[in-house]
Amino acid sequence: MPYSIRQIFLEKLRKILLPDFTNKLTWLLGSAGVTLIAGPALFRLVGKISTEVYGFPLELEFFSEDRSGYGTLLCFLAVTQNIGYQVKGSLSEALAIKNLDREHAMQMLKAQHSHEQQMKEADSKIATKKFRRTHDVNLINELVLIFPFEDSCDSLIRAAEIGISDSFQESLGQLGNLHHISHKMYNQKAEEARVALILQAKQTKGVLSNYLEINPMHTDCYVPCFDQKKTGLHEIYYENQEKMRASCINLIRAYESFVTVLQHETLWGVDV
Repeated sequence: MPYSIRQIFLEKLRKILLPDFTNKLTWLLGSAGVTLIAGPALFRLVGKISTEVYGFPLELEFFSEDRSGYGTLLCFLAVTQNIGYQVKGSLSEALAIKNLDREHAMQMLKAQHSHEQQMKEADSKIATKKFRRTHDVNLINELVLIFPFEDSCDSLIRAAEIGISDSFQESLGQLGNLHHISHKMYNQKAEEARVALILQAKQTKGVLSNYLEINPMHTDCYVPCFDQKKTGLHEIYYENQEKMRASCINLIRAYESFVTVLQHETLWGVDV
């Protein structure tokens, strides 16, 4: 550190004693002052040599008088002007450094603000993503509670032969009515599969309603129209049975597609 301060001091002293060539006014005043101080003595020496060597006295009236006082004054003014010049340069340099520091501080402040804004946006995106995922998982759980497919597949497979219960018919109806906007999923692929499932459930409910009926011999359930077999309408009976079976199989497949999409989107079997 002392070595650095010494270097700075010597550099400042050099600039005062030996000004930059760009400082023309200092050089002009200093040169004029040195000329007035050293000029008379120099020309007296030249005159003496001229007289003794060449026998011709050389005298200049301007340099015959002693003007060293004016020369000293001009040198003093030159030094003073150079000090002012250096001070002005130092002030300009300090101002430039201050402006650079201020600009750097502004850039750092803008960068910090931008970083904080990006972090807030990232946190907001994470929170939004978490909310949407929670909503989708809750909707899946709600849908499974309304119509537990694992327990309902057997009923769908046997619906064409033995019919369905009232509670199963009601669950199928609730599933087919899940079209309200609050039931929509944020995950686009999962929502497309859910809509396909809902539409198929609505269609299957309509098919079963057309070909199943209430029979006093079977309480709390809808059964196929067995009278068609007794009256000899075997073809109509089996055609209706095939229609119900095909619609129930389509519902099972729509459910399987829905589950496949949920598994691919890591939404199936997730507890919130």
